[in-house]
Amino acid sequence: MTTISLPGLPKITLPNIKVPNIKVPNVQLPKIDLPSLHSIDLTNVDIRKINTAAITSNPIVKQATEVGYTAVGFAVLGFQKAQVRRRELMGQFSSRRNTAQ
Repeated sequence: MTTISLPGLPKITLPNIKVPNIKVPNVQLPKIDLPSLHSIDLTNVDIRKINTAAITSNPIVKQATEVGYTAVGFAVLGFQKAQVRRRELMGQFSSRRNTAQ
């Protein structure tokens, strides 16, 4: 049994859970020659002259933007769902603690 103690909250005793081992394969990433990256010269680039309307009207850019917004939305929903589940579990543990006493 594991006891969790947080300041301001009641102590919670949880059973030990055995988690199976998961083997992750080794992934070999290509090596990047970082010294060659410093050779890009941006001193003559004027950001004010970039046509942002042409970039944002590109359908690929629009699709990538929508995918990004969707991914962020799903991440926020997942985080909120985890918070709700955590609060439910804390309520269950505290009610079991109160009935055990």
